[in-house]
Amino acid sequence: MGFSRKQGIAGRRCARRGALGPCSTVAFPRMLRRPSAIAFGLLAIALAACGSGGGGNSTANTLSGVTFGASTFVAVGNDGRIRTSSDGKSFTGRTSGVTGTLNAVAFGAGLFVVAGDSGVLLSSSDGVTWAVESAALTDSLQGVAFGNGTLVVVGFGGTIATSSDGHVWVPRSSGTTTPLRDVGFGDGLFVAVGDAGVLFTSADGAVWSPADSGTTDTLHAVQFGAGTFVLAGANGTLGHSTDGRTWMTSRQAFPTLLGLTFAQNQFVAVGVGGTIATSADGAAFTGQKSPTIDDLRGVTFGADTFTAVGAGGIVIASPDAVTWTAH
Repeated sequence: MGFSRKQGIAGRRCARRGALGPCSTVAFPRMLRRPSAIAFGLLAIALAACGSGGGGNSTANTLSGVTFGASTFVAVGNDGRIRTSSDGKSFTGRTSGVTGTLNAVAFGAGLFVVAGDSGVLLSSSDGVTWAVESAALTDSLQGVAFGNGTLVVVGFGGTIATSSDGHVWVPRSSGTTTPLRDVGFGDGLFVAVGDAGVLFTSADGAVWSPADSGTTDTLHAVQFGAGTFVLAGANGTLGHSTDGRTWMTSRQAFPTLLGLTFAQNQFVAVGVGGTIATSADGAAFTGQKSPTIDDLRGVTFGADTFTAVGAGGIVIASPDAVTWTAH
């Protein structure tokens, strides 16, 4: 086969999503020219590293959250990644000024606010130029919401902080050290959810009270619409409540759900394996055909378009939450 003595296992690494070129041929050193268990083992490892190129859940370029405001979609993800779009389909990369993972984004008080690992908070009025805000927070921040003139972020260690302008942040006591993974607002009430089914409510974002979510599954998302709060989480957990305090929660026939939004008189949930589910009442959800098997981590609505983002930088869009196209 013509390999040199110095030649080890060679091969170009598989390109990340959006890059060009397939995986290269694997070459073996002279000592492994004859078939052996070692040779085949090394071949299996090399091929696994390259992958099949047909989907999956690469962590490269992962987008963790997306929102819409000021006529702009903003998506955030790992390695300080921020992307913007006017149509929810074609996104442009922006400079965030940070390199850590960014987990969530929301629009409020005239600003986009991004929450990330190590207590990172960013703000921008247009989604293009970003400022790193100074906040006395160190835990990973997982969710952010706006309501009643107040921005609220939640995160690991039971972290909660509030701000009226997106620049000055005040830590609040949640009464727990359990990780909080999302926060939503509706009908004058903030609702925060997290691991082990923990759920807290607050009228002002400053004083929080625990409530029974009806589950011990990890809760990843909470949303309000049409007079109803809806939560979603591990093992297909879905719950609904009219007041944010008393919940009807159960596991439905879906894998773990990671994101929620409400628009066009329906709730839309997304999750593991490209799962998409919709509901008119927040109680009964119907699975929809997805154009991807990548995990979907966030979903939003704007410019007459539902947009969902996730692992490997996947972006899918739909005019009605039923028919979806990958972009």
